[in-house]
Amino acid sequence: MAVEVEEALASAKRALKEAKEIIALMVERGDYGAAIEALATTVDKAFSRLGEALVKSVKDLHESVSRLAESMMEQRENVDRLTKSVDKLTVDVRELRRSLELEAHIRRSEVGGLRGEVVELRVIRGLADWFRKHAPEYEVYDWPMRRGPDLIVEGKGILAAVEATVRPKAEDVEQLIAGAGVVKLEWGRKPDLLVIYSYSGEVPEDVAEYATGKDVKIVRGPSELKKLLDEAVSSR
Repeated sequence: MAVEVEEALASAKRALKEAKEIIALMVERGDYGAAIEALATTVDKAFSRLGEALVKSVKDLHESVSRLAESMMEQRENVDRLTKSVDKLTVDVRELRRSLELEAHIRRSEVGGLRGEVVELRVIRGLADWFRKHAPEYEVYDWPMRRGPDLIVEGKGILAAVEATVRPKAEDVEQLIAGAGVVKLEWGRKPDLLVIYSYSGEVPEDVAEYATGKDVKIVRGPSELKKLLDEAVSSR
């Protein structure tokens, strides 16, 4: 576009330069009318081509600007589509992450619960073995139901409901008290003793006070449990 305009402008300059010499001769001869007509013709031809070149240049420029605008619009639409895709992908990744975190939490909870059950089962088995060896007058039974205590100890007319836990909590006290009704329903009699067995040996002070207020005993080992049972037998 710029080349065509430059060429037209150069051509106009050349035409004017050539016409200048001819017109000068006409003026010297006194032929002013012919000089004016020649000048008008030269200017008309020279600037007519320049005008056409300018019009074409502006038209081409307008078309180029239109194509550029369309291209920019397409690019903007592409960017918008890409942005929407990225946003959706971000949401999908976030949801997937939450799903994976939830799944991992569930699996950790399941593993933790299973590990706790295994440890608890070992403690119960250990208590049963200890009583068989050191206090066979007392029988230790696993409680087969999900509701109620972890085990039952019976002997010499005494029935004790025992909840085994790592570190006693107030919730364990409440659970044991609630389980006494289940024992009465399933065993046929209400437990004489409600006992929490802390197999870690730890007993928080506030839990100990709470258990005492609820007439729930807390022991830290098999010998303490046997002593508690013997005291209950003696006091009958």
